[in-house]
Amino acid sequence: MTGAIQLIIPNSAEYFLRDPDLNLIGDERAGVVRFSGTYECEHAVFWTDEPRVVLLPRGVDDRWFRDVHAALGIAAPPYVAPAMRSGLLVEDLLRDGAAQAELRGRLATHDVVRMQLVGPTEEIYQLAALVRGWGHEVELDCVPEKDYWVSLYLDSKVSVLDIARQTPSVQVAPGMLVSNWTELRGALTAMLARHGRVIARTAYGVAGDGSGVVGGEPGGVDAFLHNATRDSFFAFPILVQRFVEHAPDVGCPAADILIGESGVEDVVLCALTVEHGYLFRSVDVGDGALPPAWGERLTRAAHTVGATAHGLGYRGWMCIDCVAGTDDRLYVTEINARRSGSLHAGGLLRMWKAERQLTLSAHFTMGIPAGTTYEQHIRPVFQRLWADGVRAYPTSVRGLHWDEPMIAVIAAAPTRAEARSIVARIEAEIHTLSRGGSPELADSA
Repeated sequence: MTGAIQLIIPNSAEYFLRDPDLNLIGDERAGVVRFSGTYECEHAVFWTDEPRVVLLPRGVDDRWFRDVHAALGIAAPPYVAPAMRSGLLVEDLLRDGAAQAELRGRLATHDVVRMQLVGPTEEIYQLAALVRGWGHEVELDCVPEKDYWVSLYLDSKVSVLDIARQTPSVQVAPGMLVSNWTELRGALTAMLARHGRVIARTAYGVAGDGSGVVGGEPGGVDAFLHNATRDSFFAFPILVQRFVEHAPDVGCPAADILIGESGVEDVVLCALTVEHGYLFRSVDVGDGALPPAWGERLTRAAHTVGATAHGLGYRGWMCIDCVAGTDDRLYVTEINARRSGSLHAGGLLRMWKAERQLTLSAHFTMGIPAGTTYEQHIRPVFQRLWADGVRAYPTSVRGLHWDEPMIAVIAAAPTRAEARSIVARIEAEIHTLSRGGSPELADSA
């Protein structure tokens, strides 16, 4: 055996469901398994161009898989797709002997297996032990098992409050932490009287689920509590904070941070687009995603938080989410002790060695008309773009046949505005083709 190979593991759903305080049930759990456990897994195709094997849930569109690699100018890697029982990728692999045998064969000619993953779970360490048993040296791009607790601790929204208490340069919005429904009602009422608008957030959530904004309108507290009691995302403790009004034309700053043995090794700047003050919709990635002043503040905050995490034993990718306030201050809202949803954009920037030259705009839930197919309506749009040298790709097509069809799209350009314009063009052309028109009609619209 010679050399090293990457084992790409997009274990988003397992990661989101791992936290002992988040016991999702019913539609909330099914939604995480379906969206994070299948749809978002496809973004991992764009993480790296190094020699690799990719774990993916069954149902990959092979034409899409070949197309995006051809457009990137890189060889399509082999992928292993275990039988879907739980809908959790690694758990299903550990139950599927045939998939394990296939994976073992794919890794057989390499001494070192470098496992790249969304974030650590107990199953990840089991898989690492299994691969070691096949005779490989295994490198994990996450905390070692003895430091797993650090990942759990930092991933809670409460951890950033501790860091802010210890580090004056890290700013958080004032708030109260409550542990039952009686305290929550009281805290909402008291904080609204003081601030006029508040946000309530659980310790663990997914893409804004588990959060809610409450204003001072009559019955607002009662309505929020009524909805929260019926939503399994809402588990205690719950943090009630002053809602920070967002500075216009900035987005919500975020940073992906790579922490190695020596400390912070890389910082990738991002700007999130959110609805209602908390629900994630899209992200722009790269130095051009933010105005320079906000980028400088975010970089400093990333290094400060990253150094604190490093001191606790954290290793691997993590991200911080922030708010750019109208008071010209950067507020850190949470730490995600994992690869963020935008790491496929960072992977493309590193692949192209263009972290400082290009900005990518990644849109995760582009709605498309019912009946849209990859072959007839999506592929022709991207083929035209690729022929023109445009760097744009469908990063997930697994939602084409859902009740509310959607795809994920990413586009790169020298500026954020240009990247967003490409995405808007893609959406218009797909809608035009799906309704029987031609892409040229969308160009002239």
